[in-house]
Amino acid sequence: MLAAYALDRSGGVVAQQAVLGGYVRQQNVALHLVIENLCMGADCAAEEACFTGVCQPATVMTGPGDEPIRLGLITPLSGVLGSDGPLWRDAALLAIEEVNMAGGVLGGRLIEPIVVDDETDASVGESLANRLINEDGVTAIWGAPTSSSSLSIASIATPARVPQLTCCATSSRLSEFNEALPTTDRFLFTLAPSDLLEAAVISLAASSQSCTRLAIVHLNDDYGAQFGTHIETTWESGGGTTAIRVPIPSEEASYTTELTSVRDANPDCIALVAFSRTAATVLRDWEALNATPDITWIGGYGLHTPSLVDDTGDPALVDGFLSVAPLLEPPTPEYNAFRDAYLARYEREPIPFASHSYDAMALLTLAIELAGTTDGDAIRDALLQVSSRPGMRLTPGALGQGLVEIRTGAGVDYAGASGDADFDDLHRVVAPYEIWRYDAPGTPACSDSMALPTGSYCRIELLTPDEISF
Repeated sequence: MLAAYALDRSGGVVAQQAVLGGYVRQQNVALHLVIENLCMGADCAAEEACFTGVCQPATVMTGPGDEPIRLGLITPLSGVLGSDGPLWRDAALLAIEEVNMAGGVLGGRLIEPIVVDDETDASVGESLANRLINEDGVTAIWGAPTSSSSLSIASIATPARVPQLTCCATSSRLSEFNEALPTTDRFLFTLAPSDLLEAAVISLAASSQSCTRLAIVHLNDDYGAQFGTHIETTWESGGGTTAIRVPIPSEEASYTTELTSVRDANPDCIALVAFSRTAATVLRDWEALNATPDITWIGGYGLHTPSLVDDTGDPALVDGFLSVAPLLEPPTPEYNAFRDAYLARYEREPIPFASHSYDAMALLTLAIELAGTTDGDAIRDALLQVSSRPGMRLTPGALGQGLVEIRTGAGVDYAGASGDADFDDLHRVVAPYEIWRYDAPGTPACSDSMALPTGSYCRIELLTPDEISF
């Protein structure tokens, strides 16, 4: 049975649901939840209300244990990343459903996710974290996918000693946040590799394209400013010349002024740190400029997405665009198990970082079981163990079996869909990286290509952590 409700609160719409084998999907950006596989008696009225956006609380079934364990799930359902946030949320809910179908944790307590929309806005994320912790009483927080919002959430969660695991945020400021604290006061975990690693990969990609004068165009926020600086430092430490580094605001109507400065610096390559809608405007404005040099574009992981082609509106403008990203679809049984489960549940392919989203929630639930309590310190310590302890190698799709192993006192080593999630003392991971090229329709397929709705990606290099110096 599945029960859900949406609450309209000032500062954003908050949705709560206890997932027990039903299927939750997004009806619109206000997160009016559609309840499927549940229409009996009074609950039919709740289902009908959800279609109209006037949901009232329905009965939450909790199983044989005590009351559910609430986990905050903070993701963008609107704003810059509003198209990706619901898909990352769905991957996390897949892990919760798996755990709840196996009977929950701590003697039958189900996981009850409280899904909230941070609107891709750090200030909203901070407000929501305060509400989740102090009003909803969450045990831990999954999120946010963005670095700025993750840092704002950490400013609330860490002093409250509430574990926080972000699937997708990469800013080095997250590591710096932990580094400034004693080991016993660190509660923030990051599953995606740091921008320090990605900056090194972008520099390697530029070298592989024989770039000599690299321009760097980056968002002027917590994510982009640090990232741009890291690219410049890494590039120049390898002997490269930075033609110009230009910060830009997000989602402006035009970047002609900034791009004119870039053109006049005469680069042969441009590293672009932005998200899809901003990058699309940059590419269109660059095409509209007169006398631009012949350049190679290189984007970070935020631009390794088919949305860039859709938002630009012209595949020819994106043709040849390079993007770097952590190994998002590793050729492993663990990733294949996750992909198969995701396809079966949602009937679509997982997007980049969906595997990280699943792994983040899987790790949180396993850590709660290993801790044997909802105490934040105990869960934090358990997070450092569930992916590195000697014992059963646990894979996606086998979370229920892993919970049984933990209850019997055996160790588990969670081998995630995104790769081995072995946290270091700053609660971060290191992973392989890939360099991809976008090929517009009509381009002959390369030997290692991935079809997209429009065009394809060609993988041109795979780098192991040992090959990346950062």
